[in-house]
Amino acid sequence: MSKNPLKLKIAYLYPEILQGFCDKANVDAFCLRAKWRNIETSIQTIGINDKITSSKYDFFYIGGSDISLMPHIIKYLKQNEKELKNGAESGIPMLAVGCGYIMFGNYWQLHNSKKISGIKILDTYSIAGKKLWANKVFGTCHILNNKVVAGYTNHSMVTYLNKNVSPFIKLQYGMGNNEKSKYEGARFNNVIGTYITSALLPQNPHLSDYLLNSALNIKYRCKIPLAPLCDDLEQFSHKYITDSK
Repeated sequence: MSKNPLKLKIAYLYPEILQGFCDKANVDAFCLRAKWRNIETSIQTIGINDKITSSKYDFFYIGGSDISLMPHIIKYLKQNEKELKNGAESGIPMLAVGCGYIMFGNYWQLHNSKKISGIKILDTYSIAGKKLWANKVFGTCHILNNKVVAGYTNHSMVTYLNKNVSPFIKLQYGMGNNEKSKYEGARFNNVIGTYITSALLPQNPHLSDYLLNSALNIKYRCKIPLAPLCDDLEQFSHKYITDSK
């Protein structure tokens, strides 16, 4: 092993409160794919009283599946809004899943309640839907050269994209941000928001590698190629989603 490996620092936002279905699996997959390439990673858990300096981190992750917790956590997230925006604008990769996706938008609104402001990294807004959408989704992803991203969503919110944000994936199957949308998730620079709360990164190694490569390129300010890995198991899991009925 090299004495001076490449190093990445991950900021894992509020996992003690927002921990959702496969959040830890996503963070672990990112770190494992780095480790297998002799890239050293460290995970910093961000708590509610922690202040963030975006330049200290190379990848941000926020998840969560319980929308009732969002009004509680958003006040702490807003304390770091400026730094997170600075990081997003400088190209630091961020993955916001489930609750994180909603709070990264402009605002959200639950039934019979007022609008709650998000941190406005993604030019989106979300409102409570009339039912729970639990479905398989897959589709092509522009930033991955139109490779397919697949997974399962489980949410009751509907999200709308404004002009300053791009879709994450163009759907081939399943329901996206809302019942009329042909897209799932949203993207700004290297920030990705999505309702795919299954094991997104373990089952989509090409997405994990995109985020890993982006983190390296931004930190070291040069293009760093990733050594290929044997992804037979990951591709089997990915193919199971796209092929199963």
